[in-house]
Amino acid sequence: MSADQAAQQAPGAAGQGTADDRSTTFRAVEGGNQMQSGEKLLVEAYAFIWIVVLVFVASMFRRQRRLDRRVETLEAALQKARAKSGGD
Repeated sequence: MSADQAAQQAPGAAGQGTADDRSTTFRAVEGGNQMQSGEKLLVEAYAFIWIVVLVFVASMFRRQRRLDRRVETLEAALQKARAKSGGD
């Protein structure tokens, strides 16, 4: 076998073949297990959104309680100041 014949057979032997051969042959893909299902990604996205919403609502609830306490403190101080100035 000459070097030219070996060079011509090498691409076919390595699985390169013609375009028609490549399009009809089955070749297993390595790393196919890295794919995720769409349903799993959808559930993860909804879970993330719900967690963000719950954290936001809890944060607003805490801020509202703090604001209510501050308003009550200011109202009590205002009533005390009115009573003090009204008694003079």
